[in-house]
Amino acid sequence: MFASSRSGPSRQVLRRGLATATTTPPPITASVLLSRHALLTPTPKPLAKAYYEYQTKLRHALSNPVPTDFYFKPGSLALRRFLESEHATEEKFYGTKVAGPKPELGEVQPEPPLEEKARDHWEKADASRGERSLERFPEEEVFCLVQANGKWTFPSTSLQAGEGLDEAVTSRITGVKGQLNGQGMDTWLVTRKPVGVVRNGEERNFFLRSHILAGEPKPTKESGYSNWAWLTREEVEERLRTQGDDKLWDSVKGMFGVGSEQE
Repeated sequence: MFASSRSGPSRQVLRRGLATATTTPPPITASVLLSRHALLTPTPKPLAKAYYEYQTKLRHALSNPVPTDFYFKPGSLALRRFLESEHATEEKFYGTKVAGPKPELGEVQPEPPLEEKARDHWEKADASRGERSLERFPEEEVFCLVQANGKWTFPSTSLQAGEGLDEAVTSRITGVKGQLNGQGMDTWLVTRKPVGVVRNGEERNFFLRSHILAGEPKPTKESGYSNWAWLTREEVEERLRTQGDDKLWDSVKGMFGVGSEQE
């Protein structure tokens, strides 16, 4: 009886201590990996260009002739333009001997010239904005980094009680009253589920994927962000490693499609 009476309170204290320890949740942060998709189709490499040219010639050689009687009115300007263009294509693909003599079409009025802009036209036009420009590297995907207290990082916010990750991102980061001032920006949250997590002791930082569709971010004063930049994957790695955040990059590189074999 005496032994059991002494052990009873100690067990209660132990149970209370364990209950107190388990009810304190670890701090959780929600971050957004905001990106702008490539604006232009990437310029093909020499091998890819040669392959596509070969396939185009092969399809042209094996295809049936176009039924011009069905698609064009006899003697029309459209028909003569097509025949002239078709002969020029055959001469380019197979040479003069195979293409034969140029058809007698008379004087063919050329089509109005198309105004072609250089692939880097908009990038050069917006170059004065530097890394803040959304026109940077139009053939690549660029990602948004913000600067806080002199260090570059991803836009993030602490999770409140009973709040979902997507709710925290849309309300306090990309929303109308969010850190990035969503009033002048349209974004699309790809999924409500995180695409990755960064662990720092007991703290958990969950990342959600989002794309910018229109406008641009303009961090508010309350956000604490002094600057922002649109950077390529390689620039993000360099920026983080330069400021000593190698561990952060090693934790997030998988979200950028970088594997261990690419190190």
